[in-house]
Amino acid sequence: MESFESEDGHVIVRLDRGDLALESIERACDEHDVDTGAVVTGIGTFSTLNIHYVDRTDLPDDQADRNVDLQLEGAWEVTDINGVIADGEPHLHVTAFDGERTVGGHLEDGCEINVLGEVTIRKIDGLELERRPGERNVSQLRRRQ
Repeated sequence: MESFESEDGHVIVRLDRGDLALESIERACDEHDVDTGAVVTGIGTFSTLNIHYVDRTDLPDDQADRNVDLQLEGAWEVTDINGVIADGEPHLHVTAFDGERTVGGHLEDGCEINVLGEVTIRKIDGLELERRPGERNVSQLRRRQ
């Protein structure tokens, strides 16, 4: 992984074969002091795709009862990674295609780059956000005070 920062607050992250996507994005946020921002683009290929998604509308209080975890191996073409960074912590979603099906969900640790990855992070100055549990233990963005 290597990352580059422009004068206007964009951080470009290059992911190489074997890098872990979310962990590398988190590292780039640390290295470039991204407190509040957005992942505005992300493309690449994964050999391991770990995601979760919510599969119900009744939202039990225990998050483990509302999420479906997928751990998929193979050649996954990533068509998009995006989301919000609050208090230095990315909350990202991903869409990927393996030639037969498209899946999407919350990007989890352990997504290994197959060939390459490219991610663009945009720092947002003058705004400090954090996530706090809200109704039904759903993490919500709030202005940090």
